[in-house]
Amino acid sequence: MSDNTDLESRVVAAIRRYREALELAENLEREHACAQRALSSTLLDVERAVRGEAAPHLNNDLFEIGSTAVARSDNTWADLVEATAKLDSARRTLAAVERQLGYLPKVPRVADHK
Repeated sequence: MSDNTDLESRVVAAIRRYREALELAENLEREHACAQRALSSTLLDVERAVRGEAAPHLNNDLFEIGSTAVARSDNTWADLVEATAKLDSARRTLAAVERQLGYLPKVPRVADHK
């Protein structure tokens, strides 16, 4: 019985880690989508500046804004890749301990405790 209790505790911990990793990945996915939209919008403005359709005094600002948008997109992508790897690791761990236990215990969400 003690082995089962220990294994169940490990499954519960694995479920919580998986949920945390999933929430982080979802948040970063939304953040990356937002960064991509901002980048697309900025690139349109930069394109207008290159074609001479923007006021000359705004060109430097637009290029700086574009550079910042590219950096933000790159950073959110890197964070998302890392979070996805953590999510996959949490999923594999959960699957392994679930196979050992034979079932998934009910684990209330953190919000359910509040």
